Amino acid sequence: MKAMKFRAGLVLFLLLMIFSTVTFAATDEDFSFKGLRLGDSYETMVEKLGEPDFDTDMYLRGVQVIRYTYSADQKIYLDAKDKKVVEMFCKSKHYVGPHGVTYGATRAGLTKAFGKSEHKHLDGNVYYIYYNPAASKEKLLISMEPEQLYLLSWTYTSLDLDDPGIIITAAEEEQKPSKRFNYGGLPTD
Repeated sequence: MKAMKFRAGLVLFLLLMIFSTVTFAATDEDFSFKGLRLGDSYETMVEKLGEPDFDTDMYLRGVQVIRYTYSADQKIYLDAKDKKVVEMFCKSKHYVGPHGVTYGATRAGLTKAFGKSEHKHLDGNVYYIYYNPAASKEKLLISMEPEQLYLLSWTYTSLDLDDPGIIITAAEEEQKPSKRFNYGGLPTD
């Protein structure tokens, strides 16, 4: 009788261990930021997030975009040609993402919420990258603190990550030097 109770207890314990370590994989629903999705229009952005504080014409990963800034912690990027959302960025400590994941989440928490991820160093930062199973171009990049590895920011993007991460604003593009600088009228040759 004792052996049977022990076996039943052991089986129950093992089942609880299996269910408590179950990890999930990123799903299509995880690729939404406050109801806004990659590919949505400007009108949908304003409907979901309200009017942005200001906008900036620029290039992001080789694509001409318009960055709509809602705060220092929240920026939405639309393709300048078709006015569709191509990237959403958030580093707010108050944002609650899919599966309840928030700022400060650990690697173990991310793995439990989204499954295993690709790790990549981009622009000097460590990112965990998850791909949308319904749209392979859509990626969720989670920026991690480099030493203690906890979540710092979220980026939802459909842009190519292999393109150099150079950001050039339209104003900088126009400021190409036309001639050499002359030091107070002195000849420079």
